[in-house]
Amino acid sequence: MDKLDRQIIDTLKSLKDDPAFGGGYDFAATHKQALLKNGFSLPASSHQYTWRDYLETYTWEFTHSMLRPLGAAVAVFVFAITGFISVANASGRALPGDELYGVKLGIEKAQLALAFSADSRANLQVEFASRRLEEMVELAATLHQDAPETVQVAVDRFKSEVSTIKAELQEQTGTQESKTELAKAVGRKTEAYSSTVASTSTELSPEVRTEVSEIIEQTKDQAVEVIITAHEQTPDEETEHELALALETEIADMKLQFGDASAEPVEAALALQAEGNYRRAFQVLKEFALVHELDVLP
Repeated sequence: MDKLDRQIIDTLKSLKDDPAFGGGYDFAATHKQALLKNGFSLPASSHQYTWRDYLETYTWEFTHSMLRPLGAAVAVFVFAITGFISVANASGRALPGDELYGVKLGIEKAQLALAFSADSRANLQVEFASRRLEEMVELAATLHQDAPETVQVAVDRFKSEVSTIKAELQEQTGTQESKTELAKAVGRKTEAYSSTVASTSTELSPEVRTEVSEIIEQTKDQAVEVIITAHEQTPDEETEHELALALETEIADMKLQFGDASAEPVEAALALQAEGNYRRAFQVLKEFALVHELDVLP
């Protein structure tokens, strides 16, 4: 670039802000004057956003974009749980033959699987056997003529429940604690089972009633055997109390069934109880009942 060119460029730079060439022209002011002159209102001034405005905007967008699917998921979960609870409550009143009866049994299995102690599991098993008994009695009272097959299903359910308890009491693999807790729970319930079955004399056939009663009696005997074994291994007040109640019930049944003829074995059993020999006390009563029944057979 020669000297002349440089002078021309310097001269143009110096004239760029000259008013004659449009320098210093205020377009915003001219636009404002033109609007006012022609009766137009001035436009609202544009808002100047700060970093805080941008931060709040992006935060709102992010949280809402995340919370929308989360909210939908929570809503689905709530509706699912609410529906399940409603079905579970309705199934609690279901009887064999009802559509929700399977749900009722499934919930019971889940409760057993989640039982956190031997005591709670034992109580659940006995409670479920009580439910099967109630179902059997209710159906026998209402459907024994119209739908005997449904009544038989209920009978089979009760027999299965009690047989399961009996099998667990006989198992060699289970812990002594779990079997003892189950035996205690059974001992407190079997008398009620027997009374309930006896009260259905007009609804259940004699064969069914006899079969069910025998299963209950065998289960009660097995429970007593387990408690006796536990007491012999580790004597304590609780197991002794359970055995005392069981022996008292056995003696009452003996007197009711055999009357004065049972006086001698009852006295012997009480003497053995005083010595702490519960096993032999129950054996004396069982032996007398067996001999007496053989004597009265034709």
